[in-house]
Amino acid sequence: MADALKEKRQGLAKKFWLQRASSSMKKKGTEGEFTAKAKRAGFTKKDGSGDAQAYARHVLANKDDFDGETIKQAQFALNMGKMAKKKEE
Repeated sequence: MADALKEKRQGLAKKFWLQRASSSMKKKGTEGEFTAKAKRAGFTKKDGSGDAQAYARHVLANKDDFDGETIKQAQFALNMGKMAKKKEE
């Protein structure tokens, strides 16, 4: 029985990982931080907002120029972009 409960909890943890990540960013106050970095770096969209996807590709192509936190944020941004694109289709 304990194994079944453990499996159920693991299944739920996998299902709700995005909600936990979002909640964690809100608590830390880091929500929108990567987009702000993109804007400061000159990666902007036509509406003037930061272009996180383009900046993420730039960061991952030039990993030696960025710290580990920015690289993780870039990978997360690309993953979220891919998820959003799949949802639109």
